[in-house]
Amino acid sequence: MKFSLKTLNIAALCALLILMAESLPARVLDGGSIMDQRMNENLCAITFDDGPSRNTPQLLDLLNQYGIPATFFVLGQQAELYPDLVRRIVAEGHEVGNHSFSHPNLRLLAPERKIDEIRRTDAVLRSLGAAPLFLRPPYGAFDTHTVEAAEALGLSVVLWSVDSRDWQHLPADYAKLHNTRGYAYPPGMLRGVFLFHDTHKSTVEDLPRIIRELRTGGCQRFVTVSEYLEGVLDPEPGLLMTRRSLRETPGQMPLAARHEMEAVKQSAEMPPPRSWPAGSGPVPLARSSKPWQPESPAPPLPGQALEQHNTLLPPAGHAAGAPVS
Repeated sequence: MKFSLKTLNIAALCALLILMAESLPARVLDGGSIMDQRMNENLCAITFDDGPSRNTPQLLDLLNQYGIPATFFVLGQQAELYPDLVRRIVAEGHEVGNHSFSHPNLRLLAPERKIDEIRRTDAVLRSLGAAPLFLRPPYGAFDTHTVEAAEALGLSVVLWSVDSRDWQHLPADYAKLHNTRGYAYPPGMLRGVFLFHDTHKSTVEDLPRIIRELRTGGCQRFVTVSEYLEGVLDPEPGLLMTRRSLRETPGQMPLAARHEMEAVKQSAEMPPPRSWPAGSGPVPLARSSKPWQPESPAPPLPGQALEQHNTLLPPAGHAAGAPVS
């Protein structure tokens, strides 16, 4: 059988595209992807953007009191202003992510400006002992160049599945917040990655109610974003993130793959797939959140249809200096 040169070229191109599709690392986890993951328990990751700020010490005290880990998506300029707070966040077992340097809309910047915002923040955070794995672009706004700039530093883009909108006002019930698909979770089913801001004192002071109502809504265990992803990643299709290769030592916590950037190598301690009893693991208390069990069975699923709600990025007329993420 004879094949024309054109046919062979087309076949070769198709084969190349298939190989590229199989090897291309998925780099973005948005709200829908977070919601679609299956898990054995309702995991909840509380995240705080735009800090650190003068309110962060109080927040860290409260998180330590509750034994709950959090993920801080830090601005580079704030990290330079409060370097000791970044060191404390790391020392107390919380996770640190990149939130750009000055909180611009990255989608509107020239490619070189995007790179500078992300790379500059990454360098500052690593100089303070953090080992960021994720970029959360301000306002959740990004494009292909943003993803490529993040990937060049070994970062994956991570958004959120539930926005508290605490920069506007504190919600009446955190368990009834709408997710990014526009509806509230049924009672006892709450889970996901929650967006807050440690730049707002009212949010920090409301943490006891946040924890109480999220638990009432269904959150069984509070985890960092890395722990959340570690608990849900599997080989099934449709996932937008890939598991990083880990090297484990018997009897110790798994270690994240070493990060290389400009000849500087660092590693970060990562949590186990299951929680350690509070205070007994080889990690700070904040990384030892125990599974929480409700006192009584969750109420039955309501019969009425879930209310629809549109979420906007960022809202029109939003005042400058009051970022939404």
